[in-house]
Amino acid sequence: MNCLTKGEWMDLNIFNSAAWHLVMQTDWMCKCILLGLFVLSVYCIAIAALKYMTLRKQKALLAEFLLQFKKVRTLPELLDLYKTAPESLGGKLVGRLFAEVQRIQQSEVRLVGGGLGSTMTMVAAHKRDYLEILVSQHIGTLMLEEESYLPLLGSSAAVSPLIGLFGTIWGLIHAFLDISKEKSADISTVAPGIAEALITTLAGLVVAIPAMIAFHYFSHELRRIESQLLDIGEMLLIITVQER
Repeated sequence: MNCLTKGEWMDLNIFNSAAWHLVMQTDWMCKCILLGLFVLSVYCIAIAALKYMTLRKQKALLAEFLLQFKKVRTLPELLDLYKTAPESLGGKLVGRLFAEVQRIQQSEVRLVGGGLGSTMTMVAAHKRDYLEILVSQHIGTLMLEEESYLPLLGSSAAVSPLIGLFGTIWGLIHAFLDISKEKSADISTVAPGIAEALITTLAGLVVAIPAMIAFHYFSHELRRIESQLLDIGEMLLIITVQER
């Protein structure tokens, strides 16, 4: 394996690249725009990494919960399952439903003892619609918690190209002003100014494209999780509500 010479390492150095020289030649406004886009890209990368790890963990926990949930037929079995997986989204939904069932039973003087581990009975059928609304609300709340920071990805994907375009328009205005001062429009005069102006558009697209991909990927994964939670919610109503 051949080692790179010092000169080759210098050629690979980003600070010696033509793009870096173009950045350094831009005016203060374009530099501020490029700095802002760089900071925004760091935030987007951090959010994407955080959401990927969080969703990966939650998907694994939810898959394990669903395997066990399919075997549940009674309230005591459901309570035992909750105790084994309280951190999964399915477990959180079960826990919140149990809290609502306890509250209903307490109001009807049908709860024996207190606390989540207490003996529980099924809820009367006329309470099904009320519980169904509560389950939908809890699923919506859980999904909002999982969607935290995603709006920033979506906003970054939408705004970054516009910020870059603003920098390009600003740079082109200054480029044309320089051309008017030089009183020459040959390629050697026009090209540097236009290249400096276009670099902000390039930076905006570099931020926007990964942010858009990440936003749609996470949104798709969250919709799948939401569908699974809705299925769990339907089964919870069947187990919890007394039909007779």
